Amino acid sequence: MGREARIKISDNSIDIQLPDKKLTLNRISLPENFLQWQSAARLKLFDILKEHGTETVKMQPAHLPVVATLGDGPFSINLASRGIGPLPKNEILEKFTKLFNKTRSEIGNHGWQETLSHRMKAAKQFYKDPKNFDTSMLGGLEIFEGKTAHNLAHYPLASILYTGEAPSFHSYQLNGVVTFINEKDPYYRFLLAARELFAFDTFHVRQVRYPYGYLFHIVELVDKTPYPRKYRKGFE
Repeated sequence: MGREARIKISDNSIDIQLPDKKLTLNRISLPENFLQWQSAARLKLFDILKEHGTETVKMQPAHLPVVATLGDGPFSINLASRGIGPLPKNEILEKFTKLFNKTRSEIGNHGWQETLSHRMKAAKQFYKDPKNFDTSMLGGLEIFEGKTAHNLAHYPLASILYTGEAPSFHSYQLNGVVTFINEKDPYYRFLLAARELFAFDTFHVRQVRYPYGYLFHIVELVDKTPYPRKYRKGFE
């Protein structure tokens, strides 16, 4: 949690006490089109992995949004790409954490390429059905402990922008409140288990530690998917 902010989260709202003001923000549920896109994008990734191998994966638009945080100075907005994605609903959180850890344990010392299908099978059980996803928040692991982490520690509000691929160009801006989680938190354990399933594949930068994670509690979503100008309201 932000070190200079006190955050109280309820089912419907979030109260934030900042050094200079108090905010009350209403939580929202992620819309079906966003959740379906998240699912479809990951299934597409698995198809690419199956057909062509891990070396062919260059980008993961549904997993690597740009995160905007607020700091100090004349250019106070900091932008950085971060791995942020769906979390399981609370009632199935432990189920999928155990599945991913069990799968990772079964790999043992076997090669990552030869175990790819086994790992993908486990991951698909979660990502194939949007009904598995928590509709109020997303999550990710911290790696670099740079400007993004510093800013969030002092001002725990952020915006994230997902931009998808052609031809549909799904694009969503999500605004929300960020809380920090550590290794004792069940959501951190899920995020770590999901990361470790593919940690050594070439589309990841392998890391030796993940000091903490983030929960991104959604308070606003703006659908920025482009559309033909002629469909703009009021355009003739």
